[in-house]
Amino acid sequence: MPTPSGPNDDPSSAGSGLPPHLDPRGARPRPSREAVPRVTRAYRDNANVVPDGRRRDKVAPGRRTRTQRTARILSWVALSMSVVVLAVAGLGWWAFNHYDSQISRISVFNKLKGHTAPAAAPRNAENYLLVGSDSRAGANELGSKAVDFVPGQRSDTIILVHLYGSSEKAQLVSFPRDSYVQIPAYTDPTTGRTRATHMDKINSAFSEGGAPLLIATIEQLSNIRIDHFLQIDFNGFKGMVNKLGGVDVCLTQPAKDSFSGIDLAAGTHHISGDVALAFVRQRHGLALGDIDRIARQQQFIGALVRQVLSAQTLLNPFKLNDFLNVATSSLQGDENLTGSNLKDLALRMKNFSSGGVIFSTVPISDIGGRRNGADVVLLDDQKMAALFDSLRRDEAPGTPAAPAGPATQAPALIVAPANVRVSVFNGSVTQGLARKASNDLSKVGFAVIGIPQTRGSGATQTTIFYGPSKADSARTLAAALPGAVLQADPSLSRTLEVVVGSSYSGAKAVTVTNAPSTPPSAQAAPPVKTAQNNTCTS
Repeated sequence: MPTPSGPNDDPSSAGSGLPPHLDPRGARPRPSREAVPRVTRAYRDNANVVPDGRRRDKVAPGRRTRTQRTARILSWVALSMSVVVLAVAGLGWWAFNHYDSQISRISVFNKLKGHTAPAAAPRNAENYLLVGSDSRAGANELGSKAVDFVPGQRSDTIILVHLYGSSEKAQLVSFPRDSYVQIPAYTDPTTGRTRATHMDKINSAFSEGGAPLLIATIEQLSNIRIDHFLQIDFNGFKGMVNKLGGVDVCLTQPAKDSFSGIDLAAGTHHISGDVALAFVRQRHGLALGDIDRIARQQQFIGALVRQVLSAQTLLNPFKLNDFLNVATSSLQGDENLTGSNLKDLALRMKNFSSGGVIFSTVPISDIGGRRNGADVVLLDDQKMAALFDSLRRDEAPGTPAAPAGPATQAPALIVAPANVRVSVFNGSVTQGLARKASNDLSKVGFAVIGIPQTRGSGATQTTIFYGPSKADSARTLAAALPGAVLQADPSLSRTLEVVVGSSYSGAKAVTVTNAPSTPPSAQAAPPVKTAQNNTCTS
């Protein structure tokens, strides 16, 4: 007979006393305690050493599990971050294309035969013409989503927007609708008949020839190139204001007018919708007519800018999206306004502040002029020329005018050469010219800063660049460099820059007088009006 087995003869039943098929741990063979190698101290201290002293390639089981777990976590984190980055980028691209597609395009450029546009603005500055029109086109009382010119449009609001290339600023120049200007010759789009150059209200240019004729009129008047055209739909304007939750405006006296429908008491009001539209449209009942209306529009735009730039809007993605949806769907742009242009515009405006949005009105000599039996606004040619000249040079208000040239009586020099800091650059193709100019200026007492460098552009004339507070220093330096021209550069601060041209002939000593103890009387420059100001209007 077979000998009965003891309790330890079957490893599967070790420690249980049960037959294998009844053992809850199953019938898998289990090694005895003696079969498991003891982990020595050397193994614990060095996972790559086994008890017999040989090296092993794999790490200890416990440590391998932690390493793999860490690697897996890092992989998931990296994958998650990649998904988030791609999602945000995709969302931004989708949003950009979405807003761009909502702006309808109209043909405005290259439609006026014989008209040549002025030169482009310097320093990548740009000029937009913004028009709010009463198209008389049916349901859209103050604007039209037409693809092209609609006869009978009236440009109730005309604003030249200059985006400075030298600073994070924009200047909005308003034109009274009755400004008496010269309108270029044009061909009537409906009859095909050509009308010769003539004088009329600026509003009639838009009414007769649409955006192309209005652009040509303003370019001829200002000698400023219009880069892009935007026409606003004022019914959409109401929705845009509503999406912002309204804006605050202030009146110095009650406003009541049956034509626009406004009825507001003097004081501060929070307005939106039809009331906001009536506020910017009222013309009848105002002492200065369209001039007062322009002041209201500027006050309203300033309030709109402050509201858009406020944290309540910028930090609220839903509110900002609603506003941008209504704003872009309320605009018509020119045929050359591409998505890239809009992206550049957005990048320009992202650093704007309310104090950087400047308001002005084209200078006026008589608001009650009469021409050809009609009431017109006569413009001040001299002051208007100065305004447009500063825009063409991309100089923001407050930038000092360039010193008078040698043909006129120049003011006394009051800044000593030792107090004039200047960096020298070679703008010519002549080697060593900047070094020579640097040495010459040092000899006559100027404080030359840094090592002469090359800024080669093939220049023949020497140019002095100076910042807003250094006009007097620039006069001293110009006196020492015969033939040099001055150019204001708002980006500069204490140090002037000289770009030496090939015509450079050397530097000469200058005579400086003491600064007068009492500055001569002069007419104070008008204060700069910006969107930061919250002044009341009539």
